[in-house]
Formats: sequence, structure tokens, C-alpha cells
Amino acid sequence: MKKKRLLFFTCHVILPLLVGGLIYMRWRGPGLLMFDWFRTLGLEPLVLRFNVVSTETTPGVPVWLIYSLPDGLWVYSLTAFFVHIWSGVKSSPVKIFFLSLSVVLGAGSELAQLVRLVPGTFDWIDFFFYVIAAVLAFYFASGKNPERSSNESTSKTDNTLAFRSGGFPGLGIR
Repeated sequence: MKKKRLLFFTCHVILPLLVGGLIYMRWRGPGLLMFDWFRTLGLEPLVLRFNVVSTETTPGVPVWLIYSLPDGLWVYSLTAFFVHIWSGVKSSPVKIFFLSLSVVLGAGSELAQLVRLVPGTFDWIDFFFYVIAAVLAFYFASGKNPERSSNESTSKTDNTLAFRSGGFPGLGIR
């Protein structure tokens, strides 16, 4: 089971974040927070060299790939992570909170831009990527979860997480 969990985590959590990060590194400017992390780690010269080279060699990259796909990938990754660790746990307000967190942050921030609650420009394509990413993560994470059991449809009421990680003591979940 541990190999299946590791494979799931690698494919549905780590890989989407890596792909999104690589897209940012190649085609986005150094004003992003991610570049501050690279600067702190001493990796900025290498990353900027990668960024400059790819900008010159790929002029026809679609705008949605550069600006919308990476955001959709982090929503996918976070949603898949939460669906995976909360599988087998009876529904509760805390579970619902975590399962909806990524789509609320992603799509919610986009809607907040629409009504000018947060700075930025509302974009239907971004909104679409956030929602589709969350839906796909729910679909794949709940169907391919190696720890999945029938707990959710039984009377089991404890809040044991699938990872058996010790829970979230700060939220009263052990």
C-alpha cells in the first residue's frame, strides 16, 4: 500500500506542482514570489538563465498555458491531496472545509477580482481552470485512492485520516 500511496502522491500532488513551477520558471517574470524563493536558495541565476533561453526559443506558446494552467495545476494538486488524506473519514464540517479549500481559494479569488474585492483582473479562463482542476482532482483522487474504503458509507464516526499521520491536533482531529 505504501508504494501505491507514494505513486498517487507523486502523480497527483508533486508532478502537477512541478509542471506548474516549470511553466512559471520558463515563461513568467522574476516578480513572482517563487523567484524570491529561488533567490533565497541561491538558485536565481540558474533559473533566470533557464527563463531567458526558453523565452527566445518558444514565441508561440498559448497564453492560457503560461497564465492559467499553472494555477489550475496547484488547485488540482491541493484538492487531490486533501481528497486523498480525508478519504475514509465520515463527512464533517472540518472535512468539507479542507475538501473545498483549494477551489474556494482559486475560483473564489477570481470571483473576488470580478467584484474588485481583491486586486487583479477577472479572467473566465482562469476561473474555468480552477473549477475543472478541482473536479478532475475529486474524480481521480477518489477513484484511485489506495487507502479508500467503505468507511464513508458506514457508521464510522472517528476522524482518522487515511495517512494515519497523527491528524491535525490544532483542529481537534487526532
